[in-house]
Amino acid sequence: MMESPHCTGLPRFPKRLNHPTVPLSVEPRGAAIQFTTSLNEEAFKMLNYTRSVAIIAALVIAAPSSVWAQQSRTLETVATIPSNGFNENLFQTSDGTIYVTGAFEGNLWKISPSGAVEKFASFPDHATILGIAHINDIFVLGAHKRTFQTAAGVDFSNLGSEVLVLDKNGKITATVPGNKNDVFNGMTLDGHGNVLITDSLAGSIWRFDPVSKKLSLWAKDDALSSPSTASLGANGIKVVDNWVYVANKAQLAVYRVRMSANGDVEGPFMLVADGLPGADDFAVAPDGTIYMPPAEQGAALIRISSNGEVDEFLESAPFGSSAIVSADGKWLYWATGREPKEQRLVRIALP
Repeated sequence: MMESPHCTGLPRFPKRLNHPTVPLSVEPRGAAIQFTTSLNEEAFKMLNYTRSVAIIAALVIAAPSSVWAQQSRTLETVATIPSNGFNENLFQTSDGTIYVTGAFEGNLWKISPSGAVEKFASFPDHATILGIAHINDIFVLGAHKRTFQTAAGVDFSNLGSEVLVLDKNGKITATVPGNKNDVFNGMTLDGHGNVLITDSLAGSIWRFDPVSKKLSLWAKDDALSSPSTASLGANGIKVVDNWVYVANKAQLAVYRVRMSANGDVEGPFMLVADGLPGADDFAVAPDGTIYMPPAEQGAALIRISSNGEVDEFLESAPFGSSAIVSADGKWLYWATGREPKEQRLVRIALP
């Protein structure tokens, strides 16, 4: 989501987080394991095969599994985005094309599976462009008419939030205004033909019907709330296996709530993890594992297991405000937003 003084200057997150952790289950691919021994050559020759295997097995078990896992993880650059602006949200369509919103430049970037980049649409009449979803050959975007930077400081109230509907060529075909103090932010498909949209100031999630062009309240809860108009509550949102996951930026937490068979809220919001280094937008793998992109440049890519255990999936990586898991579940993608010149679309293989 949008940057503010509340989103910058985060302390370097420790490699071992203050949450229960479990050894990483990813096995190193092609990693060479080297061992040293204090035994001299003659003594080593006297060891029988069984004893040698036992020693090696003990050394492997004793070695931190995160070390071996980190060695096998490589961040790849998919494309260079010709922008020095702040990239926000992204969405992958069924043909593998990824669309990225440029928050403050007001651009929508189109990146082909081969890495070709083009400016798909521009929105000069809006101060910020945030969430994006694609359904039935139309695009749904969240936009704000006014900036949150004021003479008095940061103020997210009365931004003039709107839902923009675009055709397959990037032309605006409908504009649906929100309420005065709405801050439309993250977006995701609900699996029922609608788009769920977080409202970062009203502590709500809206449901948008792209056919009728109507907004209706889907949920309102303290788990989504913000303490003031100078900070953001509900932010990123994803739906996986009938669970709706939501990040709360002010609370540095991720919650989830069950979705019923007809697409409504079912039961209470439940805490997945808190005390995170950042809680912007994120990705959820098919098994329920959450991946939170780095909250600052050079910080860690955070992984949250389905039972709330937190660790560093990658120790250092470029900042990102949102992420997606590819349709085949093999890759995690995000767009950078704080690199000194041009930004990138990057990816890393998932276990």
